[in-house]
Amino acid sequence: MRGKEMDVTTGAVLPEECIATIISFTSPRDACRDSLVSRIFASAAGSDLVWTKFLPPDYQRIISESVSQGPSSSASLNILSKKDLYFHLCDNPILIGDGNRSFAIDKLSGKKCYMLGARELSIAWGDNPRYWDWIPSAELPVLLQSRFSEVAHLLEVCWLEIRGRIETNILSPNTRYGAYFIYTIEGHFHRLYIPAKVSIKFENENEGNATIAYLQPDTPEEHDGQHPHRREDMWFEIEIGEFFNGQVDSVVEMHLIGIAGNWKSGLVVHGIELRPI
Repeated sequence: MRGKEMDVTTGAVLPEECIATIISFTSPRDACRDSLVSRIFASAAGSDLVWTKFLPPDYQRIISESVSQGPSSSASLNILSKKDLYFHLCDNPILIGDGNRSFAIDKLSGKKCYMLGARELSIAWGDNPRYWDWIPSAELPVLLQSRFSEVAHLLEVCWLEIRGRIETNILSPNTRYGAYFIYTIEGHFHRLYIPAKVSIKFENENEGNATIAYLQPDTPEEHDGQHPHRREDMWFEIEIGEFFNGQVDSVVEMHLIGIAGNWKSGLVVHGIELRPI
């Protein structure tokens, strides 16, 4: 019977829309598995009814703020099926607002991911060309790509301090998030072996517990603290901390500060990424 599927447990015939409604209460992974059951299940599992439920409730507002070009422009995103839109946002973060933030979706959960580009961060002495240089992304090495228009390059500074802030009401509620400092180190660097401190807290809270972080990639693992890991996009990331985003509006503050007041150079800042864990 076209458009219907036999329920093997009861013998009842289920309309495709009913199957789609049931699948919409599962997960993206389950929907992909269900599509292998039969032709009717494949059609139901790929329907807009299902994938609209997996997208964030405010996805339309978010993509309307896209300032990305080409396939990730707001106009291009709006003509995609909801399933195609879901996976496009998983694999292709879009620039939003003034282009210094990006938005993506976690592929397994559908939860929101954000990244604050270097221009969105508060960098001590960041506007002083004696200490920091802003490099256009087009001038980065071939193996490194940035979704943002520019990154921050540390020329020389004694006081290394980088702060980021994000409003919790734009994140997925009832979700535990991790915050990660994304960076690399150029060939000629100086004194980045000296550890830094990273911390995370909600606004108006007392200073969060700081953790030692080693920015230099070849720091021995036996040193207690956070160590960097190479990402698929060839940048390094180091965990700043975790927090649980409930349903109370607040602001999360992330902080990286050098411990010793020695002159440092060679750090290239991409941004801070927040993603569900």
